[in-house]
Amino acid sequence: MFCFVFFILLNYILISHIKFGFSQSIDTSTVCDCNCNVEIDLVKKFMNDLEEVRKSTDKIDTKASNIEQQLIENRATNPSSCMEAAATSLKSGVYKIKLEKMNITDLEVFCEEDVDFGGWLVIQRRQSGSVSFYRDWNDYKKGFGDLTGNYWIGLEKLHVLTSSCQQELYIQLQRRSGEKYHAKYAEFLIGPESQSYTLKKLGNYGGNAGDSLLQHLGNKFSTYDRDNDNSENNCAKVYEGAWWFFSCYKSHLNGVYNGDHFGVNWNELKKEESLSFAQMMIRPTQNCWRRLMLGNLNRYT
Repeated sequence: MFCFVFFILLNYILISHIKFGFSQSIDTSTVCDCNCNVEIDLVKKFMNDLEEVRKSTDKIDTKASNIEQQLIENRATNPSSCMEAAATSLKSGVYKIKLEKMNITDLEVFCEEDVDFGGWLVIQRRQSGSVSFYRDWNDYKKGFGDLTGNYWIGLEKLHVLTSSCQQELYIQLQRRSGEKYHAKYAEFLIGPESQSYTLKKLGNYGGNAGDSLLQHLGNKFSTYDRDNDNSENNCAKVYEGAWWFFSCYKSHLNGVYNGDHFGVNWNELKKEESLSFAQMMIRPTQNCWRRLMLGNLNRYT
């Protein structure tokens, strides 16, 4: 826009000077020669100025085009989130992302594009009893299951993802009768293993499922072989799963699938009602996305 306006101003000044020269012309050859020489010099000067501006504009356009192309190529080859990985196709499915802190360049993840404008990375899913979630600490740390089926991404990856850049959390729930619900949290942060993968941050709640996660804020993750809860009993053993137990839970999405009472529970919907479907997903917040974009721009400028 600046260059365009500058061009208009230069042309206006040039035309004004030419018109001024013609208006000042007289029949006396000496005066005419003087005026004509002055106007010719002015024309040359402004033509040179215009050429310099044109060259500068071409350089700026070329640099901007190169930066844009580099950003596109970087997003295509080294995405760090589902927002980048699925940006071109906008289709749900399995994609590869990088986790720089773990030196992983091709981690396969499932990206959900059909919920709340897309860009969600699935970290947990329960949809049948084909995969047992009654597992030890090491399994929950590394992750297990099927990307397109019952799945747990792994606590270490979850810590890296949520600590590298601010994430929000979206939880989908479905009752056996078919009703669907969701709970969305503005921020979600998991601590490192040295802190037993504590649920460190949980932003403001929104949704229609009720808030059954807030009471777990500040609690360490527990498995049957790593009892970190505040109960006299081992909650992970009693309820055959693993979660950020206190004594014991308000929600437990890693419980026994198809359990009659204690199973895949979200007590704000109904206490001790086992759900038929649960899916947890994370996505970079707007603050995170701005930081990533600025980082990419600085890299190429």
